[in-house]
Amino acid sequence: MRARLKSREGFTLIEALAAFAILALALSQLLLGVSGGARNEARADFLLRATRQGASHLDMLGVEGPAPFGATTGRYPDGQRWKLFVVPGKNIDGPTGEPIATSFHARLVIERPTGYGETTTLSTFKIAPPMRPKQ
Repeated sequence: MRARLKSREGFTLIEALAAFAILALALSQLLLGVSGGARNEARADFLLRATRQGASHLDMLGVEGPAPFGATTGRYPDGQRWKLFVVPGKNIDGPTGEPIATSFHARLVIERPTGYGETTTLSTFKIAPPMRPKQ
């Protein structure tokens, strides 16, 4: 009688290494996609907060006092840095020659605090009555 050959069970070393290499490639692509989604979510959060704070900031310009002409900088409570550039416009004169309205252009640049150089810019043009001294 012939001796039966033992059947081989399991995988060879080469087959196991190839399977791990394929698995590593698939997992790296999966993690790359997930991290890209997280980056996009963080950027969307920055843009949402920056536009809300910036719109509020620009809305308040010239309401309680004259607009601060020139460049000013500061930080919002959440750490975002801002730079405001205000340029005066033309005065609108009435029939007697006295100004009935003033105008200015404001540009607000908001920078993300993480240091990646991400910014968003908001701008507005406002017409307001001239500020008169309180009597």
